[in-house]
Amino acid sequence: MVSESIQQDGSWRRLWGVSAYRLLIAAAIAVLVQLPFSKSILDIDAHNHPLIVLTLVAAGISLFYILFLLMKFPGQTRWHIWLQVLMDTVLVLLLLRYGGGINGPFSILPFLLLVSVASLLRGRGAFLFVWVLLLLLVLESLQGGMTSVHPLLGQLFIYILALVAVAVLADSLVRSLDRDHRLALQRDQELFNLNVLNREIVEHMDVGVLVLDKHNRVILSNPIARKLSGYRFWGNVPVALDLVQARLAAMLIKNHGNDTEVLVPLGPEDPALRDQTPSLMVRKITLPGSPYRLLLLRDASVLRAMEREAQLAALGRLAANIAHEIRNPLSVIRHAANLLDESMENASSRHLFEILERETVRINAIVESVLEMARPGPAHLEPIALSSWLPKLIVQLQADPQLADMHVLVQDIPMSLLIYADPAQLRQVVWNLLHNTAQYAVDEDGLVRVEISAERYGKEQIMLTLRDFGPGIRPEVMERIFEPFFTTNSRGTGLGLPMVRELIQMNNGQVLCENHPECGAIFKIFLPCWDPHEEAA
Repeated sequence: MVSESIQQDGSWRRLWGVSAYRLLIAAAIAVLVQLPFSKSILDIDAHNHPLIVLTLVAAGISLFYILFLLMKFPGQTRWHIWLQVLMDTVLVLLLLRYGGGINGPFSILPFLLLVSVASLLRGRGAFLFVWVLLLLLVLESLQGGMTSVHPLLGQLFIYILALVAVAVLADSLVRSLDRDHRLALQRDQELFNLNVLNREIVEHMDVGVLVLDKHNRVILSNPIARKLSGYRFWGNVPVALDLVQARLAAMLIKNHGNDTEVLVPLGPEDPALRDQTPSLMVRKITLPGSPYRLLLLRDASVLRAMEREAQLAALGRLAANIAHEIRNPLSVIRHAANLLDESMENASSRHLFEILERETVRINAIVESVLEMARPGPAHLEPIALSSWLPKLIVQLQADPQLADMHVLVQDIPMSLLIYADPAQLRQVVWNLLHNTAQYAVDEDGLVRVEISAERYGKEQIMLTLRDFGPGIRPEVMERIFEPFFTTNSRGTGLGLPMVRELIQMNNGQVLCENHPECGAIFKIFLPCWDPHEEAA
C-alpha cells in the first residue's frame, strides 16, 4: 500500500511537470506569433490567421488543463496521462501543419513531445506512440498538407531518424531513472525497517544504552538506561549528560579509555558501604568515523548478586561432593564408636562416647541435608486446598518436641484458594520455616508465636505468609539468610532456609523475607494457583 501511494504521487508530479512546461511553451509561442516582427523571428506569414488562432487556443487549453489537473478529476492518473498525450499530439500536428512543417520553426516540437510521452507513458506504450507519430508525420509530409513546399526525401529521412534516436534515448533515460527511483525507494524502505529493528532491539535490551553526541548530550536512550540514571525529565530533545547523571559525566571526563568497564558509584564513596551503595558498571564505546558514542550501563548490585549466585552454586556442588565423601567414613567411625562403647565400663569414658555419638549424628544430619539440597527429587505437582491441608499439617508438625510449645495460628483461608505444588516438598518448607522460627523468634514473653495466612496474589499466584513476633532480622543478616552454611547459631547448619528457597523454586514459586513494621519477620511464599476450569479445558 505504501509503495502504491508513492507511485501515485510520482505520477501526479510528472503530470504537473509536463503540464507546466507545455503551458510555458504554448504561452511563449502565442506571444511570439503575436509580435509585429514575428516573420523575421519565426519565418512565418504575419497574415497566417489559423496559426495565430491555434497558438492562442493551445495556450488556453494548456491553462485550462492546469486548472482541471488541480481538481484531480478523475482521481486516476492514467486518464489524465492519456488525455494529455492525445492533446499534445493534436496540438503539435496542427502547429506543424500551419507552421511550415518540418521546414518550419515548430519542427522541434515533435522531439519535445517524444520526451514528454516517454516520461508519462513509459515502457512499450511510449515506444508504440513513437511509431504512430512517425507514421502521421510521414503521411502528412508526403501529402503536402504541412507546407506548399515538399521536403526532400533525404531531409525527411534524417528527420525521422532523429525522432527515432530521441525516442530511444528518452525511453532509455526514463527507464534508468525509474530503476534508480525504485532502488532508492527499496533502500529507503530497508533503512527504515533496519532503523525500526535497531530501535526495538535497543528498547528491549537488558543493558542500559545512552547515545551521546560530540557535545556529550544524550540523544537516544532505552528504558533501562533511563531507570538506572535516575533522571526523570526525559523528552524528545537532547539532554546534557551532566544533567542526566553528573557522576557519569565526570567519569567520561576522567576515563579516556575505550571498551573498558568502570564502576561508577551513585552514592557516597565509602568502601565500608560498597555493597549497600547503588552503583553502575559503565562501558564506553567510541564509534569509528562517527561523532556519536555509546555508554552501556549495568546495575552493579545485580552483577554482584549474579556473581554471588555463581559462587554459591559452585560452593554447593563442592559441598555435595565433600558430603558424599564424608558419609562413608562417618558411618565407619560411628560403627566403631558403638563397638567401643559396648566394651567400656568406665562412666567418664562412656560420657565421652555419648558426646562422640551425638556429634556424629549431627554431622550425619548435615551431610544428609547437603545431599538433599544438592540433589532434590523432582516435584510432583498437584492441587492443594490450603484451608484444610494447612491445619492438618500444623497438628502433625507439632508432634515434634521442638515445635510442641509453639503457638501457631492459621487464619481463615477461603476454600477456593488452591495452590499447585508438591505436598511433600511444601511440607518440608513449612517444617524448615517453623524450626527456624523456633530458634530465632522468641518474643519478650519467652513464647514463639506464628501466624499463617494465604491470599490470592494477582491472577496466577497465591501468597502464603508466615509471620513471627520475635525481634526480627538485622539488615546485614537479611541479605545472607538464603546463603548455604550461613547461620548465626553455633549449633545450626545454615541449610534450612537455602533448602526452602530451592524447594519453592522447584515448585515454580518464589520466597521473600522482610521485617514487619511492628515486630518480627515475615516469610512470603508465592506459588502458582490451580484453576479447575483451566484444567478441564
